Amino acid sequence: MRILRGPDPGPFKKHGAYKPYLQPLFRERCAYCFAPDNRNGGLEGMTVDHFLDQKHHPELRLAWTNLYYSCVVCNSHYKKDYPTEDEEKAGFRFVDPCKEDPDDHFCMVRDPKTGELCQVRGLSAPAKYTIWRLHLNARRALRDFWRELEHLEIREVTRVNEIDRLLGDLEAE
Repeated sequence: MRILRGPDPGPFKKHGAYKPYLQPLFRERCAYCFAPDNRNGGLEGMTVDHFLDQKHHPELRLAWTNLYYSCVVCNSHYKKDYPTEDEEKAGFRFVDPCKEDPDDHFCMVRDPKTGELCQVRGLSAPAKYTIWRLHLNARRALRDFWRELEHLEIREVTRVNEIDRLLGDLEAE
């Protein structure tokens, strides 16, 4: 789901002051790996990332539209590995969840041995670049989170099916 921004809550003198406004906007999740902030220490464990880096775009240092809610891991990898001009020309860039729907770029895949969801597959060049640069499939905490989500979904589907069965039994009486 694409992130839709509201009006700028600032202006602020430091980009970190935007963090409490970015948290609900990004649904309390990292803009890049989508892990919930409560797995990273909540608001305190998250950072404010500059989607377009400050080195190449200093004029966007405090621009509301350039600030993203990010976990420390994604922010440190992202800042360190900003795409080169040649990579960008070849279509390799980070998926921008504020301009495009991540569901159009990523899908979860199952481990052929266990059948569990444990990896993310890139459906586009930007997604493949994002996965590679942010090491999304190499991060154990993310794999554990994806497996946990799948188990929660299975449990909820089972509960809904049981409720449907009980309602069907009541209607039959």
